[in-house]
Amino acid sequence: MTDITTPQRVFKMGSVRLVDPDPRLPPEQAVRLYAPNYPHLATATLSGPEQVQDELVWTVEKPTVKTKG
Repeated sequence: MTDITTPQRVFKMGSVRLVDPDPRLPPEQAVRLYAPNYPHLATATLSGPEQVQDELVWTVEKPTVKTKG
């Protein structure tokens, strides 16, 4: 008999790994649920996913720093 499993979504910020708070949401909305603890996630972008074993790993990219002048 064949077992079908759904890969777990994980968000990676450098060495920090965040589990998916709500798999029903699109990745961009799910990662923003962490914004109260990680303020830069409110404007961060995601790249990926990359499948690593039984996980789909989304990489969080910090927003570019904007300066005047």
